[in-house]
Amino acid sequence: MIRPAIHAQHALPLPQGGRDLSRLLSLEDTFETWLATGATEVGNTLHLREHALGAATLSSASLRLIYEIANRQIEVLPTREHVSARLRRPLHQRIVRHEATLSASETQSVLPQGVLVQKTVSLKMGGKLIVCSCVGDERLERQHLRDIASALALPRRASGRCTINPGSLNPVEVFGMAAGMISPFFPPQRQTRVDALVLVPWPPEWEDQQREVTVSLSLWESLLLPLVCLTSLVRCYAAVSYPHIPLIELPGKANPQAGTTSALIPRAPPAEFPLPVSEPARSASRSYRRPP
Repeated sequence: MIRPAIHAQHALPLPQGGRDLSRLLSLEDTFETWLATGATEVGNTLHLREHALGAATLSSASLRLIYEIANRQIEVLPTREHVSARLRRPLHQRIVRHEATLSASETQSVLPQGVLVQKTVSLKMGGKLIVCSCVGDERLERQHLRDIASALALPRRASGRCTINPGSLNPVEVFGMAAGMISPFFPPQRQTRVDALVLVPWPPEWEDQQREVTVSLSLWESLLLPLVCLTSLVRCYAAVSYPHIPLIELPGKANPQAGTTSALIPRAPPAEFPLPVSEPARSASRSYRRPP
């Protein structure tokens, strides 16, 4: 098991009164208005929020795109069998507020019981910068590193010579996000040095248990989403925001022999994505099998 370090040396000074500002410039009100009107216009409130909080919040464009995709996912949940009313609640009822957290473990400690944290690990391998998204207590294993090297056609030895969370990496400069809220939801169309995004699998029984996972909206706010929606959310977001970056889905326990490198997901406006997007994404993916 590989335990990543934390980007502590690049911690962002918190905006003065940031928690109060995030409450004043309420995302709950914005999301509820979007639900009621069916229009997701980025108004003055989101622009003011982004200007005031900087890298301590997701960008206005990111918030809008996450809302559009996740709202469609929530709408189609009733078509699944045995979905509880709790899992179907609208997005404006899914925001939780907490003290500012600067790491995934800190965020996990302030979440409601049973909710999983989405955490991100950066990886330097074979000269490439790779962003890995994990859930809960799942961690990068040696086999994960070998699968990543295989998917990117890197020499096998590269998996043993990688650096986890390189100390020279400044998350604000590289991702446009403060340490503690780094995620796959980079500002859309932002220039980044990231060469690949990796989804690390989680136990399939977590989805059967209707577990929820957090997406960090700011250092003080997290969005609770059904875990079953996370993969499609990342696929859609990546297709619109950075279609040039390969998206690697590692093999999991439910399907241990197959993984995909989704480098060519069709780009389209978020409202036009049919969700879930599993089949379109797979049809445009390059598949690989784990070498024996």
